[in-house]
Amino acid sequence: MPWKLYLDGRKRQPGGTDTDFAIQLPYPINVSGKAFLDVILCPNSFYLVRAGDSDRLYVAETQSNVKRVAFLIPGQYDAHTLATACQNALNQNKGIPGTYVCQYLSALHRMRISITGSTTNNDTMQLWPDDSVAAAMASWTSVSNFAGAVATDLKTATRAMGFMSSGGVLTCSHTQDLTGPHAVNVQLYSQLFIRSNLGGGSSESLGVNGESDICRRIVVGNTPINSMIYDVHSQAHDHVQINGKREFSSLWFQVIDVNGKVVDTHGLPISFSIIFEDVDEI
Repeated sequence: MPWKLYLDGRKRQPGGTDTDFAIQLPYPINVSGKAFLDVILCPNSFYLVRAGDSDRLYVAETQSNVKRVAFLIPGQYDAHTLATACQNALNQNKGIPGTYVCQYLSALHRMRISITGSTTNNDTMQLWPDDSVAAAMASWTSVSNFAGAVATDLKTATRAMGFMSSGGVLTCSHTQDLTGPHAVNVQLYSQLFIRSNLGGGSSESLGVNGESDICRRIVVGNTPINSMIYDVHSQAHDHVQINGKREFSSLWFQVIDVNGKVVDTHGLPISFSIIFEDVDEI
């Protein structure tokens, strides 16, 4: 007969976090058949700009193309406040005589960077998208604050700002503004995934990065920032097939993004229920 287990991240074992935790069961259970993760409650308290994850812009300034890394302050942003954060990051330790101005153009849904206050030939800036940095890593490895970045994870804010481009570096000067080639995206996640030891790495489920232990997708959709993501199980075939008959005394879970990184809800717990199709209590 069906058996239900209700879980809340606040009841995790010591050492875990709200989105990366283990639950100790009050007694072991033997389960077989199917398991469904039913209603998921997850706070949309995520930061658009995250320290050491999505807080960097790679720029080269003046006619000598002197490279540096600009850092945005971590936090939640809308398009207008993101433009201000970009402006502040570019003007912090700037290498040009002029001043950077960054604006969100609501009619175009684009970000625009310009240089004002000076008209010298050294008022030039290159914004390096991820693909361009990855293709020229050797020229960046000696740049201050670049340490730790790798070609597959450059920790940039360029996607949110609409500056991702495969067409090479993007340029700006006192005579030429830089408008982002893509739309601004201040919704950090559209979907998340829950990993668990529940399925035992069965081959029935394959994550976007090749994970074999994904047991549920969370649809973020258009949930407003700082509201509760309420995702109800609705697919008859969206279940975890238990391999044989297994005994569990504890379960672990991770909530990850499309890049396989554990997300941070900043102290707010997730909760959900599991429906087991067949279980023997010990």
